[in-house]
Amino acid sequence: MAKHLLRSTPESVGISSHTLCKLLAELKKLDSLNSIMVMRHGHVCAEGWWKPYSPDIPHSLFSLSKSFTSCAVGIAQSEGLLRLSDTMISYFPEYDSVITDPRMRKVTLRNLLTMASGHASCATPAMFADPDGDWVRGFLSSKLDFEPGTRFAYNSAATYMLAAAVRKVSGENVREYLMPRIFDPLDIVPGMWECCPKGTNKGGWGLYLKTEDIAKFAQLLLDGGVADGRQLIPAEYFLEATTKQIDNSMNEAPDWKLGYGYQFWMCQHGVRADGAHGQYAIAIPEKDIAIATTAGVANMQQVLTLIWDILLPDVTGDTLPEDPVAHKELLEQLDALSIPLAAGDLTPRHAPAAWKFRPNAAGVTDAAISFGDKDCTLIFHSKNGEEKLHAGFGFNCDNLLQLNDPYLRRTAASAAWVSDSVLEIALCCYEGSFREVFRIDFASAEKPLTSTSRFCCFRTPFLPELTAEL
Repeated sequence: MAKHLLRSTPESVGISSHTLCKLLAELKKLDSLNSIMVMRHGHVCAEGWWKPYSPDIPHSLFSLSKSFTSCAVGIAQSEGLLRLSDTMISYFPEYDSVITDPRMRKVTLRNLLTMASGHASCATPAMFADPDGDWVRGFLSSKLDFEPGTRFAYNSAATYMLAAAVRKVSGENVREYLMPRIFDPLDIVPGMWECCPKGTNKGGWGLYLKTEDIAKFAQLLLDGGVADGRQLIPAEYFLEATTKQIDNSMNEAPDWKLGYGYQFWMCQHGVRADGAHGQYAIAIPEKDIAIATTAGVANMQQVLTLIWDILLPDVTGDTLPEDPVAHKELLEQLDALSIPLAAGDLTPRHAPAAWKFRPNAAGVTDAAISFGDKDCTLIFHSKNGEEKLHAGFGFNCDNLLQLNDPYLRRTAASAAWVSDSVLEIALCCYEGSFREVFRIDFASAEKPLTSTSRFCCFRTPFLPELTAEL
């Protein structure tokens, strides 16, 4: 696979630019996609990023990470390091004494892959509750509700245990294990993969990739696990992983009830890897189409339904006559994509202010705001030292912000007045779907600075509850 994917006009690969314009117009109504790449016959025919998102910034995959962990398990099996039929406890015998439910000793790696560990719901709360941050112990000591292998229940903790098993047998975290086996052959330079307190990749979430990297993975799925004539994902394992292994018809959404493989979802059309809020790697063999998206949508089904209903019916032959007018319109639409800025009065008009705060989770001791001709600046003193947040009136300012977050985040911020005394600063963490709004009420003595969050998945908001010292 080439270092950069090949680009072509939509018509040259049998997709109408007009159809893509129609699809994009509907996707723009959702709140909101972060990026999209559409490929046919191995060529990218449409790509766009909702500013401040960009092609060169790795994006949090959330549970799309699971499918990469699955690939690591399949490769490890082919290398003789593990077997899917093995029990999980056989890889962690030192934890046998912590097991409280005898059925836990029956849980196999295949049960983990198919989300059938015997839990009725995700076991991450049990993992997180371990007093020493030992997630393996937290999982193994948790209670089961069903016999292993009998019932599907989506379980990110199960995928973490697979990542822990890969690390145990290979001596490497999943990210490093996959470098020569998946990432390097696809010319992917992965971003970070977040780790548990003991240093193991989280497995079920926490991997960051660029949109083009996701597209390369979607193409790999479309090609049966083969890239440049090399079988990167073992053929037998790939076939099992991407076909129905367990029933999940108890789910409600149409594309979440058609069967689950080994950390892959069966779709109305093809197969997909997916993550919270619309992170997708979709492979549609019937049309030879691969699609990658990153997003922050509340209803993930809507994205798939638009693809099924608008794009696929219009894809027929291998080529179409070129349509320069429609293609120009498509390119203009793609170039104009952006996340909405803070809405309201854009006139900087308030005097500077400063506050001191009572003890809080972020260790924010004080904050102050000042105004320029076109922007404003919030300065915090917290457990991380001094941090500044710049926000533009009618435009985004780039920042690195941490406060209460465990990581330093790339953040774009814009500001607007929503009343005479209330200023809102809209923050977009453009390495993921997370967004937050800081609300500064100059008329409030006790609660001058509050915040609301969107898509706070596995993440702590920047601001805890702050109470001013009066």
